[in-house]
Amino acid sequence: MANVIIKVENLIVDFENVTACKNLSFQVEAGEIFGLVGPNGAGKTTTLRVLATLQKPTSGSVKIKNFDLESHAKQIRKIIGFMPDFSPVYEELRVWEFLELYAGAYGIGKTERKNRIDTELQRVNLTEKKDTFIGELSRGMKQRLILAKTLLPQPEILLLDEPASGLDPVARKELSDILKDLTTKKTTIIISSHILTELSGLCTSIGIMEKGEMIRWGRIEELSDIPSGMICVEIKTLNPVRNLKEVLMLFDGFKNLVQIQDNSFEIILEGNESIIPNLIKFLAEKNIPVSEIKQKREDIQSIFFKTGAKDVS
Repeated sequence: MANVIIKVENLIVDFENVTACKNLSFQVEAGEIFGLVGPNGAGKTTTLRVLATLQKPTSGSVKIKNFDLESHAKQIRKIIGFMPDFSPVYEELRVWEFLELYAGAYGIGKTERKNRIDTELQRVNLTEKKDTFIGELSRGMKQRLILAKTLLPQPEILLLDEPASGLDPVARKELSDILKDLTTKKTTIIISSHILTELSGLCTSIGIMEKGEMIRWGRIEELSDIPSGMICVEIKTLNPVRNLKEVLMLFDGFKNLVQIQDNSFEIILEGNESIIPNLIKFLAEKNIPVSEIKQKREDIQSIFFKTGAKDVS
């Protein structure tokens, strides 16, 4: 990894009756959205609490932006933002009062507070709720408010523990859009979830945890079964085509074909998605009647189940 911002090596966290993290090792590059995936009880929250300097490891090494966790916790706290699951709010406060309170706690000067608060309210689409009492907000709005609070000190690294828990599909989409926008501003995000659909299309890398262990981790494309420098294209033909492989062997870039059903195929091609129009033209010239053609992308769910891990929805 070229620009590692978080490096965890052989992390062990013991509690009285259980070992929550067992020789955990992984790395995260700057600007990534790293999904920490696993069932409840896998050790995801404990891992995030260690990174947030809230839980002392039993042993192992953790470095965040070249700061050692054990000896430079104070410096690490200045560059991270941690959003725990079910973060409490003061429902009798107005939205702006809540953010004003935390801006002061973060040490943000009075002259800068208003601009910071207005910026984060706009980012999470709560500007119109600025004077609303928090108790009147929906669950999704409260989650976005907690995110705004977490972003006030402009952290370089964002640690989110099940941030979409209990949210409806619209609220989840809004949260996903906000997180994608943050990475364009060079924020690194680690987000935990036991619901795979929450992370699909969002994460650039994942770490799969089970029973305190990291079963597999890396960038999505690295964990995919599709070879590097190639793409998989799914096609459906109007009728069964028995000689399709022989026909495709004449197409420049063809590597392999797997027949899924009588009229459904997966084709491995050398190159990227720009080759698909050429494939469509080629098939038309060869009188192959195609009803559907699309690039197949491996998602988090398929990668997860290939590891043999269990019990996530």
